[in-house]
Amino acid sequence: MSALPRLAALHQPIIFVDTETGGRDPARHPLLTVGLVTLTPQGEVTRPLHLRVRHEQYDVEADAMAVNGIDLTAHHSGAQPPEQVAEAIRTYAREVGRVMLGGHNLHFDLGFLRPLLPDLNSVFRRGRVDTKLTAQFLIHAGLLPRQVGTPLDQLAAHFGLTYRAHDALEDAAVTARVYAELLRVTLR
Repeated sequence: MSALPRLAALHQPIIFVDTETGGRDPARHPLLTVGLVTLTPQGEVTRPLHLRVRHEQYDVEADAMAVNGIDLTAHHSGAQPPEQVAEAIRTYAREVGRVMLGGHNLHFDLGFLRPLLPDLNSVFRRGRVDTKLTAQFLIHAGLLPRQVGTPLDQLAAHFGLTYRAHDALEDAAVTARVYAELLRVTLR
């Protein structure tokens, strides 16, 4: 198999993240899972890591749990304490180097990650990649059709990517693939 072509101007990997939570409020609802993947400059999605966060109590919203499909009993038995999850993320990042963090609607995920990882800005470079904002820019620039929209499932469908939503690892992997496709759009 030949090497994939290098993505335009991508000189180092980007770590993509996604979270599943027990609701929308990081001050009240728990961070349940974290998915991480690395996008290489060749456009490969590598190093999948799926982490489950254990809490003593789970203040969750029924709607959020219906969306993410997490069974809290099974989750709790396989989850790690927050400190161990934070250290696993730091170790994951160290293996790549201090690179940018990416996601889809990343602001939401960061709201839950910052309490877990108060040193986030020393673990990852301050620059961020957000596929939702990138897609919006490309739609405004006329490089993506308006009807595509910016939801992750619509972007994945537009690029022909298979996608099962609302699993942190799957969402992180699809987000990385969508970002690679968005970069390729700029080369056409």
